[in-house]
Amino acid sequence: MIRDIIRSKKLEVKELMRKRPLSILKDDITVMDEPLSFQAALGGGRVSLICEYKRASPSLGTISGRGLEEMMEVYMDLADAVSIVTEGRYFNGSIDLLGQAAHYRIPLLMKDFLVDEYQIYQARASGASSVLLITGIFPDLESGIQKCRELSMEPLVECHTSLDIYRALEAGAEIIGVNNRDLETFDVDLERTRALAPLVPDELILVSESGVRGPEDAEILAGYGADALLTGTAPMSAQNPRELLEEILDAVSHCRDHRRRYRGDEFFEQFA
Repeated sequence: MIRDIIRSKKLEVKELMRKRPLSILKDDITVMDEPLSFQAALGGGRVSLICEYKRASPSLGTISGRGLEEMMEVYMDLADAVSIVTEGRYFNGSIDLLGQAAHYRIPLLMKDFLVDEYQIYQARASGASSVLLITGIFPDLESGIQKCRELSMEPLVECHTSLDIYRALEAGAEIIGVNNRDLETFDVDLERTRALAPLVPDELILVSESGVRGPEDAEILAGYGADALLTGTAPMSAQNPRELLEEILDAVSHCRDHRRRYRGDEFFEQFA
């Protein structure tokens, strides 16, 4: 599935570049305000919450028919940042959703499969504060991180293995995401965060992505050392999203000033 998604995305980006050349995006950016800091929003000394607007997924099909405005009203009260899924073919997202969300004063993450630097400019021109760069999918991680910073954004660099963590750190990532979902099978395993968290230096921000179904999962991941949690399916499909998110925040409210007991130096010697 992931190979099909990437193949489709590369074709899509080529068409986007033809319809809206990079020069136009650059011109648009020059007249825009600086984005809110995604990094600062997650670095407040407590477990932060990134809430996601996601209509569908390949594994679940349609998740929710709730509109963006309805969910943003909840997210604005409870989230530190908001993730907008913009991938269209497989997740029923849209770059237009990001533009609409940009009217709200909260840091935004463009959640998509980035395969070209063009998409970083596209995100910035649509009001994003951050983009998702997936280790092993984005072609030049270090260059992508630097381009984000040139555009006043700080990317969330997603990892799935210890080698991914090593590559992300070597590329200069400051916000590391551990995706608990396998991109091939779409199975979720919270133990991935437990295994990889100690490899992320404590001065960096660790985001645990996927699998937060409720307060119990949130408390487990916070206990593993996550600085922030990204959740989308749970609030989107919940009967009462506000109540669910309040329960999640309450569950992690005591997880402050936690340490991951970093042991990466010893581990990464094998890659030296």
